[in-house]
Amino acid sequence: MPNYDPRAVANEFLKLNGGPMNQMKLQKLVYMAHGWNLAINRQPLVSGRIEAWDGGPVMRVIWNHLRDFGLNTVDVLFGSGPNAPFIAEMTEDESAIVSHVWSKYGQYTGLELSEMTHKSGTPWSNSYFGLGRNAALSQADIQQHFIELALAGRQQVV
Repeated sequence: MPNYDPRAVANEFLKLNGGPMNQMKLQKLVYMAHGWNLAINRQPLVSGRIEAWDGGPVMRVIWNHLRDFGLNTVDVLFGSGPNAPFIAEMTEDESAIVSHVWSKYGQYTGLELSEMTHKSGTPWSNSYFGLGRNAALSQADIQQHFIELALAGRQQVV
């Protein structure tokens, strides 16, 4: 299973939403899909560094692509051009993770999702308070956290 460009996975959520979505919500959904994929399929879903920003886990490549939008809504697919969206040719198992994340967390706002990722003991809090602002989240920490969530059946807390 390859590690996809985070913007390609973000496009999957934009398609599922069928309309605009704010950047914070999009960042958190991609992060959660990555975490659940690490826990269930034992493979990273996205490539690159996930950082502990003030607003929670952030993939800089998504932020950089959308920096001009700020927290406003995103209503276009990420791409290298208007007719060249980034695509993740996911396996059935990976697509199931994205669908699961959407069904469980898609109704929450970006702020609500951010609050979920800020709880004590999360990979974000471990990096942010342990290593400092904008530090990378540990892939092993993300995987372990989502395994624990799966075992506990606490799907509302990330």
